[in-house]
Amino acid sequence: MTLMMRKIVFSLLLASTFSILSGCSQKSKIEQQGIKEHSNLAIERETDNRMSDWNLTSSDAELYIGDLGVDQLYTSNQVRSLETGSSKQALLPNGFPLIQAFPNPSIVPKQGSYVENLIDTAISYLGTPYVYGSNRLEPSSFDCSDFTRWVYLSALGMDLPWDARNQAAYVEALSKRTYRDISKARRGDLLFFTSFRGNRAADYAGLDASQKPISHMGIYLGDGKIIHCASKKTGGVRIDKIVENHFHLQYRFILGGGILD
Repeated sequence: MTLMMRKIVFSLLLASTFSILSGCSQKSKIEQQGIKEHSNLAIERETDNRMSDWNLTSSDAELYIGDLGVDQLYTSNQVRSLETGSSKQALLPNGFPLIQAFPNPSIVPKQGSYVENLIDTAISYLGTPYVYGSNRLEPSSFDCSDFTRWVYLSALGMDLPWDARNQAAYVEALSKRTYRDISKARRGDLLFFTSFRGNRAADYAGLDASQKPISHMGIYLGDGKIIHCASKKTGGVRIDKIVENHFHLQYRFILGGGILD
């Protein structure tokens, strides 16, 4: 075999080896991505069926009451500033100034998106107990709006209003994307619901706006799922599939919107 032919054979062998190694590396990356996606699905799966169990929900007083005006309990404490900076400053329903919050610029977006910071933090609180009117200054327990506010605060440094009604007003005023069709929800959106009245669509049919106050909320995970804190009986912070047969959240939906767009 001539020297030239040896060089050609060696080059072909080298190229073949590199191709095999490259293919293995690519396969390894695909497998790793698959493992990661599978892990995410496992973490974000529905908690259990307690939210759709009529025997439980029909006697769950906290579902019927919801979060109604918890923010009002804190206005006299002057925990947050009442300075408006202008006599024309827009106000939230609780009387506090409407001030837009933004992510802390020192926080690095995960996977290029602040939504993933938000979701990771929300999931870290799975199982945290529910307490109606929970302490807004620490995260050992939550009600629905305390949970969403604390997630935004600890994940991104954004301080939102302190109850569902005022967070809804904040979203309506400042979101570039609001909707009343649950199918338009995107991962990381805030979703708002009226009070629990039953598991059937008929339980919510024919009600006017005054009969459908916003009293519950959560964060949309995508794939039809929500992470929220509904009541003590349903186990505190949990994940549920919104659109299921005879599952009341789909009938209770009022408003959704994103504030990270």
